[in-house]
Amino acid sequence: MAVTLWPFAASADFRKSDLKADPSGQFYCDETMDWCFGLAQKPSNAGEGHTPLLLVLRAGKEVTRQEIILGKRRHDGNGGWRKTGIWPHRFHDPQRRGAFLMGIVTTTTVGYSGGGASVAMLSLIRVDPTPGNNPTGTPPVLGMVATVPLEASKMIRACFSEQDVIDRHQVCHDEYDFEASITPLSDVGAQVGDDEGNMPSLQYVARASRFPPNADLGTDSSVRPPLNKLEMVRAPDLACSFDAVFRFDRKAQVYEIDLPIEGCETYLIP
Repeated sequence: MAVTLWPFAASADFRKSDLKADPSGQFYCDETMDWCFGLAQKPSNAGEGHTPLLLVLRAGKEVTRQEIILGKRRHDGNGGWRKTGIWPHRFHDPQRRGAFLMGIVTTTTVGYSGGGASVAMLSLIRVDPTPGNNPTGTPPVLGMVATVPLEASKMIRACFSEQDVIDRHQVCHDEYDFEASITPLSDVGAQVGDDEGNMPSLQYVARASRFPPNADLGTDSSVRPPLNKLEMVRAPDLACSFDAVFRFDRKAQVYEIDLPIEGCETYLIP
């Protein structure tokens, strides 16, 4: 995707680090192989599809597994298929052994005639190794704390005749792209106090674009004027390009999230 994201300074306490696949390819682990995460599936209680089970390994041994309820999305009735995977990053404080954040990415893909769409949502999971200061060895407690869009793409067929091909200079799809980054934000106020329930604020940066610039899902492409050479570029969509800060609500144990969903529906509903 031809989208540029601007980096922000990470917290001096929490940092974003990579998780890498273990030799089996079934788990994603930190650099010391101390924490590893994998997904299994079990039939859902509703009898439709499967519910992901998050498996957590500590020093090579399974310490807990928990059913993760990802929730229904407004586009769930649009057909297509869904897959889940471990987000290959985590937010943690390397100076202490407190709670940290890892994630599950849910990707929904829908096929169209001559095109298609894909939307990836990131569900952040808080992992508390020693809840309530319990002795080491107590199974960690897992909790969903946020779900945000991570990336999306959409291709819509725009040529239905030879004249359409000529009018669009052989560019026969409208394209819509969305990409977001999320990082721990330097925020001393989010770190003070006891460790229980303590999580960093998060910087969320979203950028959306479309090609050609006049692409519009609500308009029949065949009735739009022919494209000119100046329109053969990708243009940013300011209605769905924004920066936001998510702060952790310690009482509710979730992040406070307010996104301009109306401006992003073109991208986030396949």
